[in-house]
Amino acid sequence: MGMASGDKKRRIVIGGATGYLGRYLVRSAHARGYLVRALARSEARLGPVRPLCDEVFVAEATRPDTLAGLCDGADFVVSSLGNRTLARKPDCFDVDCQANMNLLARAREAGVSQFVFVSVLGGAEARGRVPQIEARERVVDALRAGAPAWTIIRPSGFFNDMAEVLAMAKRGRVWIPGGNARFNPIHGADLAEVCLDAVGNAEAYGREIPAGGPDVMTLREIGALAFEALGKPPRISAIPPWMLTAMGTAVRPFNVNLASLILMMSALATSDAGCDAYGTHRLRDFFHELAAAGGDASPPST
Repeated sequence: MGMASGDKKRRIVIGGATGYLGRYLVRSAHARGYLVRALARSEARLGPVRPLCDEVFVAEATRPDTLAGLCDGADFVVSSLGNRTLARKPDCFDVDCQANMNLLARAREAGVSQFVFVSVLGGAEARGRVPQIEARERVVDALRAGAPAWTIIRPSGFFNDMAEVLAMAKRGRVWIPGGNARFNPIHGADLAEVCLDAVGNAEAYGREIPAGGPDVMTLREIGALAFEALGKPPRISAIPPWMLTAMGTAVRPFNVNLASLILMMSALATSDAGCDAYGTHRLRDFFHELAAAGGDASPPST
């Protein structure tokens, strides 16, 4: 909501500040006049948003002993902390679940007034099928169980995940899960505004807020957009959802993170995830900007 002039500056802790959404959260919080305390494994990982942070708290969120004092003197916590690696360790239960639980424990100790957490649209329905969603929904369960006041933001998908579609198109073929499910991924800048609008807003306490971008599309349409941005004819192949489920289930005992990605694609194919639209960033423009830059189209590391 921002703050009226003359108000004492409020301090906000941002978990996952070095990630795709986290950097936009830092920008938005700084622009709104908050004192920004960014949680990061190293200052260097904050890149261009480092100057917008009033404080950098260097710690490993998966190690609770490193988080002592993180939330002292803070009014709010916003966490988009999550795992983006396909390596075996750390897995999504270490990061998406336990690291956020560690952050919540510090928030409770310090008596912060609100915890804003970014999960995923349809998380309650998909949690049993996708390990990473299960990990995040356990945090949602913990938030619902007590103080502080909480708000859950549920995006329909992220633009940086769609960058993977462009990367596939550059390699010559886009593989998608079969089906015609539609969803509306949202740009990090727009999603950060949704998150910050909830901060300090009593009407958002105890609420779950679905958030998507302005374009509701199928993955096949998104694939076609990627090829259009590259000036290439579309070459798109579909994988049956049952095959993805079988692959993900087979991989899970060996690599939970890779299994999560495969099972997420299967879940996406079988459930419509369109929701309330926010923001102005269009996926077509995002793809054209990435294609014009000619750089790595993979999502930023966290």
